Amino acid sequence: MEQLITPGNITFAIGIVGIIFTIYNYFRKPQEDMEKKQLLVDKEIDSKATILAQKEMENKAALLDQQVKLERELNEKKFADMGCRLDTAMTVAQNHIHTVDTKVDGLIKTINQMSNEVTRIGTIIEERIPKK
Repeated sequence: MEQLITPGNITFAIGIVGIIFTIYNYFRKPQEDMEKKQLLVDKEIDSKATILAQKEMENKAALLDQQVKLERELNEKKFADMGCRLDTAMTVAQNHIHTVDTKVDGLIKTINQMSNEVTRIGTIIEERIPKK
């Protein structure tokens, strides 16, 4: 029987193991590279999605800020307009009150004059018509 462990057999076995390892690496290495690339792409997509979400939130916040400013300006304009209308209404009311006061004073003078005239006429009638 020949010896199994000879330098040639050991070299052959090492060569076979090397070929198997080379074939294994040949098929395994691209798969690992592909997995690494996929992870990098996934991270890049996640970061882009995060950036897009931030941009969207910033745009929504800017739009909301603009809407609030427009509403505030509109409310200020409404209140200023209402204040002008209230001032005008107060001026008109004061003018009407003054006019009514003037007319009431005139009526009081007229009634006093009429009262004096009625009293005078009553006195004249009493003097001219004798009492029975």
